[in-house]
Amino acid sequence: MKITMMSTKLQACTCLLMVAIAISFSGAVVDARRHTECKKLEFYLHEQFVSEPGYPATDLLAASATGNTSTYAFGNLGISEQVIREGVSNTSAIIGRAPGTYQPNMEERTFALYKLLTLQTQEWNGTLVVFSDWLSDAASNEWTVVGGTGTFRMMRGYVINTKAAGGAGTNSITFKWEVFLY
Repeated sequence: MKITMMSTKLQACTCLLMVAIAISFSGAVVDARRHTECKKLEFYLHEQFVSEPGYPATDLLAASATGNTSTYAFGNLGISEQVIREGVSNTSAIIGRAPGTYQPNMEERTFALYKLLTLQTQEWNGTLVVFSDWLSDAASNEWTVVGGTGTFRMMRGYVINTKAAGGAGTNSITFKWEVFLY
């Protein structure tokens, strides 16, 4: 009788252990599958340095701790809201907005940047939260995607942005954004 009772307990423990292993393994498989199924978005973020008719300035120095109003002065805080368009042209369809903040780092021409990308298309409708240690003179910068809402809920990933048009000596700059989500 004791052997039968012990055998039953052993079978129950073995069964529970197998269920626990199966649950943890299936979670890992789902997570691994999620990371291999990458989705790519591509759009253009339009930044306007100086207001022009029909195109207001998109960046504003909100606070200066030292009184130095240079965009690059450490201790300053800026706010921005760029337009997200389908294409590089400033007449292409608007598909979203990108409000955010920027703070110059002590290192020359680098910024801590945060943006809330809000997209409204037939396929994508929601927000993405992105952060970057942005180097203004770089040909491209990498951002991390830390989450989202709507069709972007629970998504992670990264972004590569590159200069597509404009820049130094012009009133605007356009960045191509390639977003990789999993």
